[in-house]
Amino acid sequence: MAGSDDGYDLTEIFVVKFVLADVVIIAALLFAGPLYAVAITALLVVSVFLVWYLTQRVGSPAEDRAEVDPVTTLQNRYAAGELTEAEFEAKLEQLLDANDRATAAGVETADLSLERST
Repeated sequence: MAGSDDGYDLTEIFVVKFVLADVVIIAALLFAGPLYAVAITALLVVSVFLVWYLTQRVGSPAEDRAEVDPVTTLQNRYAAGELTEAEFEAKLEQLLDANDRATAAGVETADLSLERST
């Protein structure tokens, strides 16, 4: 399978699931009988819909990893030349102030791991 660093896509997951399902159903037909095979098939169909529902509800892992913290975004914009040094420092100061206010208020935020250099 052609899985990249960010995991398998939905199509690959379903292909693997159906191949494994076929193996289980054939084994149930051979060793346990047709009633067990029908029951296993029904469970596998329900599980396919459950996997589909959860992937639609939660979103893909790649989307979660694509989220970048504000400081990294700011650094990337500065490195790309979109911001001057003064603009970068002003915006960084705003981020530090916002982080300090959130910490003082006891609000849970993504930890930026920043400290003021005095």
